Amino acid sequence: MSPESEPVPTGPRPRGSFWQLAVGLLLTPVAVAIAACLAPHVPLGETPANVAAFAGATLFPILGLSLAALVELRLVLALAAAALALAVLVTLAGWKPSPISAAILVDGALVCLSWALGCSLGRRVQHAAHLFPACVVAASADLVSLLSPEGPSHAIAESERALSVLATWFPVPGSSALAPALGVGDLLFMALALGVARAHRLPYARCVVACAVGTALAGLAAATSGLAVPALLPIAAVLVLALPAIRQLRRRDRRAAHWSMLIASSVALTSIARALLSPR
Repeated sequence: MSPESEPVPTGPRPRGSFWQLAVGLLLTPVAVAIAACLAPHVPLGETPANVAAFAGATLFPILGLSLAALVELRLVLALAAAALALAVLVTLAGWKPSPISAAILVDGALVCLSWALGCSLGRRVQHAAHLFPACVVAASADLVSLLSPEGPSHAIAESERALSVLATWFPVPGSSALAPALGVGDLLFMALALGVARAHRLPYARCVVACAVGTALAGLAAATSGLAVPALLPIAAVLVLALPAIRQLRRRDRRAAHWSMLIASSVALTSIARALLSPR
């Protein structure tokens, strides 16, 4: 049998424990609640405060997802959890509790939704190398979505109401303000990558670190440029660099993968050119 004829791993998968799942899903909302109590009493300069808020709004969800992804539930239970999280987000879109309460509920629901859908999908990816074209397509789609006026990412960034339920939030030290960071698309894709890593025995810690580093690069780029940055672009790039196994496309997958990456990249480049040439 050819080494590339079957998916990489075989054998039983560790399913983790209920406590791992509970800690993973509750970590972010609990951290937001604690930070909300402490933040007004921790005076920092503007830049350190913004860095701390961004770190809290990104690292806690990534860590929570990485813990929850260790646990695999039956698909019907995962879909039920996703439906519950979606119901919470829909309710919050029309009902406005206090900003801190909203942030706690939104962050918890987004982590739960991303774990339930993204990890479940990632575990069902047939081969680890399928993550490579997924990275290119997702990064290109995020870029197009942000640059195009009709794109979902652009619309969310321009809408305070949409942003309030579709991005993670964290208290800003020295004030009672909250700052947004990761969008639902970013969380879903990172959860998918973690699901693939878990299912195909990729270096799991390296995958988690790659997600964190990619997110940090996106934050740094946004802070230095003053522009909205598609976070999936650096996240996907770091994942591809950090996980060599996903670049080893099977011969039978290469044609479809190359075409999908070429088309996605071409659309992204077209969107960049249109954005640069359009009148301000």
